[in-house]
Amino acid sequence: MLFDLLHFGDGPQAVHYFFLCLVAILGIIQGVAARYARRDLIWMEGQVGYGLCALLVAGSFVWFFVTDEDIFIPGLAGGELFSIFVAAFIAAVPVTRIVAFALARVRAFASVQITARKKEPLG
Repeated sequence: MLFDLLHFGDGPQAVHYFFLCLVAILGIIQGVAARYARRDLIWMEGQVGYGLCALLVAGSFVWFFVTDEDIFIPGLAGGELFSIFVAAFIAAVPVTRIVAFALARVRAFASVQITARKKEPLG
């Protein structure tokens, strides 16, 4: 009965809205992670993290309104928008953690390489 109320339409608007929400939520998570220095969530530290937050949020909205040609034609409504937003939020949390873990590994590997090069004798 509940799913009968949800009509996701026949166009790409639902997919576009999902990516809008996903990227915007990723941006907000990065802003919060930068503010509170959450090592398990952060992609970039300090002011770069805030810049990444602004870029992701603003970029997702610009992308959505530029690419979605049917934005002003009635399509998705309250239930559909809420369902897609919740799905994007649920997807954003593990994506954030996976990317943060991968970037931490890359940074750790890079610092080990730099340290090893400094200790090598010249000759």
